[in-house]
Amino acid sequence: MKNESLFEALSARARNESPPSVDVAGRVIAILNAEQNRIEQLTEKPLLWLAAASSALAVPAVVVAIMVYNASTGPLYEISQAIAWVAQ
Repeated sequence: MKNESLFEALSARARNESPPSVDVAGRVIAILNAEQNRIEQLTEKPLLWLAAASSALAVPAVVVAIMVYNASTGPLYEISQAIAWVAQ
């Protein structure tokens, strides 16, 4: 019971206390902007070049994959057509 009243008194004092008036927003924003610029230079440019290179290599890979698919399914299609003709 005594601890509760001490705690209530302490919380009442804490509610009445006003925080110090210090404005650090400008400094914090400047630090964050400097950090953001540094991070962008270090990470985004190599990733941009990697994405461009992988995109350039993906287009010929898809063309080759379509050609291989068409070449490999052609004989199977002909065999299935011959079997279907015989089955009729």
